[in-house]
Amino acid sequence: MLSERHESPQHDDLSRILARASQTPDDDRRLKELIAGVTQEPRAAINHIEQEIGSLREMMAMREQALFEAIDEHTKLSKEAVHGLGVVRKALWQIRDAFKAASRSTSARDEELEPSSGASAPLQG
Repeated sequence: MLSERHESPQHDDLSRILARASQTPDDDRRLKELIAGVTQEPRAAINHIEQEIGSLREMMAMREQALFEAIDEHTKLSKEAVHGLGVVRKALWQIRDAFKAASRSTSARDEELEPSSGASAPLQG
């Protein structure tokens, strides 16, 4: 009977060891699943943040391009405005010169038409 006692505890320990050894792959798999589950949410959050950053970069690039185009258009319009202002000034000078010339010729015609002081007086009746 004494020999049965020694065999029984050893047999139980061996059974537990064998049971643990047979459960190890399942435990490893469950542990891996647990770790994957724990890291899945932060990874998804990081992926979402990276997508948002990508979207923001695209929006910044589009706005930058729009600003560059606006600057180019402003430069073009400014040059056209300066040129247009020069054309308007030139036209105003030409109008002023033409007006002065017309005024001079009208004055000259008026002087020609005015009777001179030595002319005969009109006849009275």
